[in-house]
Amino acid sequence: MSISKTAPSASDLLASWRYTGANSPAMAAGIAQIGAHGDICFALSANAIQGSDIHGCEKIDDVVAPFALRVDEVAFPIGAIAHRHTHAGAGWRYLVSGSLRIETEHGAEVMEPGMSWFEPADNPVRAVALQKSGDTRFVRCMVIPHSYVGRSTFNLCDPKDADLPRLQVTHRHFDHAF
Repeated sequence: MSISKTAPSASDLLASWRYTGANSPAMAAGIAQIGAHGDICFALSANAIQGSDIHGCEKIDDVVAPFALRVDEVAFPIGAIAHRHTHAGAGWRYLVSGSLRIETEHGAEVMEPGMSWFEPADNPVRAVALQKSGDTRFVRCMVIPHSYVGRSTFNLCDPKDADLPRLQVTHRHFDHAF
């Protein structure tokens, strides 16, 4: 799977997201489509895609049909934390606004607008919104097992964290099943 500013020509499947604007975390900031060109493009391809516009390309192991391609946005108001969790699908994230500290077993990195990162399936991650005003928001494209179509892939690592506030809001654009 790759993420780019332009649509790769070698892709087998293309999804895109286009910024339309949002005034609050309660609203989606963009629209997503299958097979269309937008501000951010995600490609699922049998071959590695390279080029100057490619933000990243990662092999996703163990993709078994049936599966789905999900595009969604996650908005974090000031002070929001996504406590240590995993997702049942692997994929790319692209930070649209704000500032987000991503903590994994390999360390921590602060993401700023325009930066992207890959999260393998079932790998623990914690995310902390760092902005002082507005919201932090990323768009995400994941390859998920078909059994997750229409439901969350989010799984807390520590059940005690379920009692902590969850301020982030997810806006699902689509699950495109195969």
